[in-house]
Amino acid sequence: MERPATRTQVKEAKMKRWALFFAMLLSVSVLLAPMTQAADEVAGRVTFHTQKVETIEVGDVPGHIMGVSHAPGLAFYTKGPDAGKIATRISTTCFDVVKGKGTMTGYTVNTFEDGSTLIYTIRGTTTPVEGGKKTAAEGTNDVTGTGRYEGTKMKCTWKGERIGSFKTGSDGYADFTCNVMK
Repeated sequence: MERPATRTQVKEAKMKRWALFFAMLLSVSVLLAPMTQAADEVAGRVTFHTQKVETIEVGDVPGHIMGVSHAPGLAFYTKGPDAGKIATRISTTCFDVVKGKGTMTGYTVNTFEDGSTLIYTIRGTTTPVEGGKKTAAEGTNDVTGTGRYEGTKMKCTWKGERIGSFKTGSDGYADFTCNVMK
């Protein structure tokens, strides 16, 4: 004949069940946290080649130019729902610089294979480095989208470099990180 469980044994069994429950809850949380974070953050690198540049010498101080550039390239997504995907990009940027240091504003449209787009509003600053052979740039973007990105809202930061003259064109890259707002 089996003995009835003592009060201590019942308490120990309940504690073991609760411990197992909390261990499972913790392990599920640890597994799901990176997934939710990845869905809230998008990152990657863009590359570009300036094909067309129009500039004007302002004339108020030496080296002050304003202009507009047109630069196609590629966007390589490394984090987020498009990790591993490549989009074509086209960027039109207005700049106002004195000896390479100044501001830029513009728009970039990244287009994916299915025709969906992410549209980046550019705001940034430029600073010459290595005696003006390169320009460091950084800034922010607000992002909206079309197609499967309809309704998407993101805020991004970016940092990169440009090799070449503002007057004659350039090649460059920028690394970006975006926080999804929707």
